[in-house]
Amino acid sequence: MRAFIILIAVLALSACAGQPRQGDPAPVVRVTPRPEQAPTPESAESAAEDPAVAEPQTEVYAYRDPAQLPAPEVVAEPGPTGSTVPALVSEAPTQSPAPTPAPVEQRPSAPSVRSNAPAAITPPPPETPRTAAVTTPQQAPAQPAPAPASSVSAPDLPAAAEALARQAERQRQSGDYAGAAASLERSLRIAPKQAYLWNRLARVRLEQGQTGQAGNLASRSNNLAGEDAAVRRDNWLIIADVRRRAGDAAGASEAERRASGG
Repeated sequence: MRAFIILIAVLALSACAGQPRQGDPAPVVRVTPRPEQAPTPESAESAAEDPAVAEPQTEVYAYRDPAQLPAPEVVAEPGPTGSTVPALVSEAPTQSPAPTPAPVEQRPSAPSVRSNAPAAITPPPPETPRTAAVTTPQQAPAQPAPAPASSVSAPDLPAAAEALARQAERQRQSGDYAGAAASLERSLRIAPKQAYLWNRLARVRLEQGQTGQAGNLASRSNNLAGEDAAVRRDNWLIIADVRRRAGDAAGASEAERRASGG
C-alpha cells in the first residue's frame, strides 16, 4: 500500500514538472529558525508543583454485563425555571439480609411414670359349638309302579308284529314305557290296521302322562275294533280317564257308561 501511494505521488510530480510554468516566477521565501529557549528554574518549579502537569494514572474497572445492570431510576430535579427535569440515577441492587431463624425453646420432657399395676388380660372369645354337618342320603329316583297286566287278549298277528307286541307288554309292566312305545310303533309298521296294537300304544301314552295323545289313539283303535268288545271297552276306559284328568266329569261318566256296554 505504501509503495502504491509513493508511485502515485511520483506520477503527480512528474506530470507537474513536465508542463512549463507560465506567469511570474514564484517568490523565494526564507525561513529563519526560532531559537529554543532554555527552561528557567522558576518554570521547572511551577511545573513540579502544578498537579495538573503530573503524569496521568490509569484506572482499571471490572467488566459488568450490560444485560444484568439494573434499570436506571428516573428522579425529577428542579430546573432553572422551576420545571422538573428527569435525571437518571443508577443504584446498585441491594440484597436483603437472610432472616435468622428464631431460637427454639427446649422444654424439659416429663419423666415417664411406670405403673406397677398388672396389665389387663383380655379373655379369648368364647368358642361357638360346632354343629356336625348332617348329610341326608340322596334318595334314588322313584321307580314307576309296575302297570297291571292287560285285560285284552292279543288277536292273531303276523309273527314279527306278535313278537314285538309281547316285548312291549313286558316293557310296560316293568315300567319301561319309552321302550314299550318304541316296540309298539315298530309292530304297527308291520300291521297298521290292528286295533289291538293301537289300544296298547294308547295305554302306554296314558301311563306316560300324555293324555291328549292317549285319547286320540284310543279313538282310532275304536274305529278299527269292529265287534271286538274287549278292545272297545278298554279304549272307553282310557278315554274316561283322559276326560277326568281334564276336568270333564260329565264326559268321563259318559265314557264309563259306554265302557260298561250301556
